[in-house]
Amino acid sequence: MEKHKKFSHKKFELCIDKIASRLQKFIKENNIKIDYVSPMLRSGGVPAMYIANRLNIVKCAPIQVKHVAYSDGTTGYADLFMPFDSLNNTKKEPVFLLVDGTCASGESARRCIDEFKSRYKDAKILYVCIAKQYGCQSFGDSVIYEDMVFHYNGRNEFTKEKCKELGIEYYLPLYPWEILEQERNHPDDLEENIYY
Repeated sequence: MEKHKKFSHKKFELCIDKIASRLQKFIKENNIKIDYVSPMLRSGGVPAMYIANRLNIVKCAPIQVKHVAYSDGTTGYADLFMPFDSLNNTKKEPVFLLVDGTCASGESARRCIDEFKSRYKDAKILYVCIAKQYGCQSFGDSVIYEDMVFHYNGRNEFTKEKCKELGIEYYLPLYPWEILEQERNHPDDLEENIYY
């Protein structure tokens, strides 16, 4: 069973300050103007709004890809919300800031990035998250910028000593708005809680 550690609002805001500061430096040094902040709903919703306010990004293009546990026992990913038809974008190279809270495998983010690229071949994508499971995929040439505040242990099941040696968090973060029992059991993955 994964171990969670509750974040205070203050600790969460310190994480936001770190990621926003580094992101601000990158966009200034590279003369980039972000067209849309794209929260990966639900995990990235709150962090994205904090970051958007700190960087004065006005337009939002939320996206939702969800891991689903179907009633027949299978699992998979579903695209629950794709904003592209409502964006009214005319740029050949729009710039999207994709924001997640916690990245476990990276599969949801990968699907979002691929969807952006399929809609806008020359889009520039920046990806940030607060926490990323140690060893999960990175997005390489698919993004122009990738950052996270810290790696966490997650399903690696490293000891506390090994985590310290690797410089990663032993605990999985539990953000102030999250409910521990739901994070442990993931009722949000159940088909009947998504399609009703």
